[in-house]
Amino acid sequence: MICRKLGANLASIHNFPENSFIRSLAVSKGAVNGVFLGATLSGKGNDFTWIDGTDWDYTNFFPGFPKAGFGGCVAMDTTTSAGQWMNIDCSTPLPVACVRDERVIVEPNATCNRDTWKEGQIITSPGFPFSASMTCDFFLKVDPGNTVEVEIILLEANTCCDYLLIYDGYLGGKVIANLTGDVNNEKYTTTTSNIMRVTWDPNGGVNVPGLMMTFRGV
Repeated sequence: MICRKLGANLASIHNFPENSFIRSLAVSKGAVNGVFLGATLSGKGNDFTWIDGTDWDYTNFFPGFPKAGFGGCVAMDTTTSAGQWMNIDCSTPLPVACVRDERVIVEPNATCNRDTWKEGQIITSPGFPFSASMTCDFFLKVDPGNTVEVEIILLEANTCCDYLLIYDGYLGGKVIANLTGDVNNEKYTTTTSNIMRVTWDPNGGVNVPGLMMTFRGV
């Protein structure tokens, strides 16, 4: 779901340089304990297939893997430079490696969605991931007595001029965070309010996808 929100798919790997690149990229983004790849059991014993439909023409499994009963998805072990694969339960909480073909991107008509958001929804800035040029405010509300915890799954903004502001409350509340640049998997929580205002304020939003986040009550 996260990859599709990016206009992408889970990554398939077809040679050693691709494997090394994904491992290096994962580590550079803080995914040092493993990352999901786009492979699942094909339904034929322990045979796997890439979900993007590309050929299964390269493997880099950890010795002894895949193991029966260990799970129907494939993840890369990023703790070592070998970037070897293991089959794992698909519900394991790991980051994902996505791949997007830039050649097929067509910019949609971006609008600022002012719906009432629900806990656990994946929320994105207008036009994400093709355009980040439109300002938008998000009002995140949880049950009274709880505080709001937002997780910035991904923020890619120009440090010169694009900002994400997170408020404790929505009018008169203090600024919890003022973010720009690259932010991944960071959480921020209100201290006094069950409502959080998140303001995406780009000044052009050039060549960056913008914001992806989710929230919950705590």
